[in-house]
Amino acid sequence: MVVAYLRAAIEANRLIAQDPEKYSLLIQKTTGIEAPVDYLYHGPLGLQTRDLTWKPEYRQATATAIETLKLLKKTDVDLDVNTFIDDRYIRQAFKESGLDYDAALKNYAKQPLVANDAVTGKPIRDFNDVAQVWLDNEAKVRNYASADEAFAALGKIEQSGGKARAVFVHDHPSGLKLFANQAWYVKDAHGAITAFLLKAGADQYAQQLSGAVVDYAAAKTGAAQAVASR
Repeated sequence: MVVAYLRAAIEANRLIAQDPEKYSLLIQKTTGIEAPVDYLYHGPLGLQTRDLTWKPEYRQATATAIETLKLLKKTDVDLDVNTFIDDRYIRQAFKESGLDYDAALKNYAKQPLVANDAVTGKPIRDFNDVAQVWLDNEAKVRNYASADEAFAALGKIEQSGGKARAVFVHDHPSGLKLFANQAWYVKDAHGAITAFLLKAGADQYAQQLSGAVVDYAAAKTGAAQAVASR
C-alpha cells in the first residue's frame, strides 16, 4: 500500500510537469488555492521541486529538528534518524515507475522550462531573466526571454481589452520565480528591464549600470517603446 501511494505521487508529479497550467486550474477548483500560486511553486522553474528522494540535506534537517526540540526541552528522547528514515519504499516505487532513484537523488534542478519566446519563436536559453504572462482567457502561459518583452506584449494585450491572470518574472541574482507585481526592477539607459526580489539588490545593480530602480507599474511604462527601438 505504501509503494502504491508513492507511485500515485510520482504519477501526479509527472502529470503536473506535463501540463502545469491544467493542474494548477484543477487545484484551484478543488482546493481554492489560486492557480497562479500553484504555478508559481510547482510550474516550470517554480519555487518547489516536488522532490521525493531522501537527499542528505533532508536527513540532516530532520536530525537538526530533533536536536532543536531537545534544546528547547520539548523532548528528552534520543533519536537516530537512520533508525526511522527508510527509503526502501520510495526506491521501490521509483523502480516500478521505471525511474532511476539514484539519479534523482543527485538531481537538484528545478522543473525545467522548455519553451520558445512568444515574440521571436526562438528557444529560451537564459532562464534568470525569463518572464511569463498567463492571460485570463488562455489555457497556456506565454513565455518571453526578458521582462521588457513580456511587459511590451502585455501592454498591447491590455490596450485591446485583454487581462492577465498573472505575470511572472525571475529574481536576477538567484533565479527565484516571483509575481511581477511584487518585484523591483532596474531599467537601464536602453530601457532593458531586470527584475529583483529585494530593493537593496536592485539599488546595487542600478548603481553599477547607472540605471533607475522602478516598481512594476513604472517598469511596464515605456516597455513597448524600448523594445521597438532595439
